[in-house]
Amino acid sequence: MTTVRKVLALAFASTLGSTTLTFAGGMTPEKQADARTKVETAVALANIAKADKDGEAMLVAARMLAEAGPVAEQGAKMKDGKPTLIDTGKMAKMAKEMGADAKKADAVASTATSNETARSDGYWYYSCDSYNNCQWIYAGY
Repeated sequence: MTTVRKVLALAFASTLGSTTLTFAGGMTPEKQADARTKVETAVALANIAKADKDGEAMLVAARMLAEAGPVAEQGAKMKDGKPTLIDTGKMAKMAKEMGADAKKADAVASTATSNETARSDGYWYYSCDSYNNCQWIYAGY
């Protein structure tokens, strides 16, 4: 590689670093990392809440998932090329049945329904590579 090409490549790389990158769903890397953390935490919390029959924990998990956007159910099959999404409204109802505050559960259920219909640009899904490194990934439509 000639010196001119090296300088041009370095200049291009430095301008890339100074711009704000946007990923699927129009999210910046920071917002995507925050949303991924919410999804990971909320799914784990929902599993614990379900096992312990803890309504308040389930309510927190439902609220976090509603804020993060659509999340595909782990292990669920695709239907017509689209994933089966976690129903956060159903999670809020389950939380109420487990003893969570009814008013809070209803508020989360209404928020969950409006957020799921508003964000139709993609969804979160759980993926593992051949080395068994697993993570939540946002896929845009």
